[in-house]
Amino acid sequence: MQKEVSSYYDYTLPFYRFFWYKNRESSAIHYGLWKKGTKSFEEALMNTNRFLAKIANIKKEDIVLDAGCGVGGSSIWLAENLAAEVTGISISNKQIDEARKLAKKNSLIKFFVMDFLRTKFPDSSFDVVWAIESACHAENKKDFLKEAYRLLRRTGRLVIADGFLRRAPKLDDAKDFLSQFCNGFAVPNLALAKDFEKMMREVGFKNIKVLDKTGEFMPSSQRILKIARFAYPISILTEKLHLTSPILTKHILAGIAQYKVFGGNLGGYFVFYGEK
Repeated sequence: MQKEVSSYYDYTLPFYRFFWYKNRESSAIHYGLWKKGTKSFEEALMNTNRFLAKIANIKKEDIVLDAGCGVGGSSIWLAENLAAEVTGISISNKQIDEARKLAKKNSLIKFFVMDFLRTKFPDSSFDVVWAIESACHAENKKDFLKEAYRLLRRTGRLVIADGFLRRAPKLDDAKDFLSQFCNGFAVPNLALAKDFEKMMREVGFKNIKVLDKTGEFMPSSQRILKIARFAYPISILTEKLHLTSPILTKHILAGIAQYKVFGGNLGGYFVFYGEK
């Protein structure tokens, strides 16, 4: 599965760069949170960083692991706004190459190609493990939590923002939308939010907080839906002409399906926080 995830992000990077982030300040591949008064998508992306940093109480002296860092947007933000020391990891070579270019040799940031389920860091290396829309790519979510727990220091904190299920899908159409979402975004499965909280407790995390941010997330979901509806017929044509890969067509179809998953009562966007 990890090879599939890597191939997905390596291939889709140019499309994310064109449609999603267009400059260093907004170099993030996630949904963003539309708080009251938010005027732009770029601001919504920064809202996610601000909110998670506040929940995790990230300070200047903290050492942060950005697990599944994408092109490094959050790592750069944490280093430049909070002066935290950040290590970003991704299994996509192209993402890490892009992140290193965007970081502009900031001495507080390091990027590595590495699997967040099997890192090479010693025990108790970090004060914070930070994961925005990356834990979903773990086939066994508990494996991710175990590795995060191992990497955290005695007073360490874990903060995650990601999509989760509210309930198991029952109707065929709900199952189809979920399948399209997972297949197109290289996600092996979505965990039930209640099961994920239980896994956190079983691993050893305490003082757990679960925050439902679906309402603030939905304007970005609608944005993806509009782009995907426009791009889907074009991607079918370019795939038939062998100009683009089926990866792109499935990715765009997932952009339509994600609104069905999160716009109803099947899925939601949650922030999880826990302490070691």
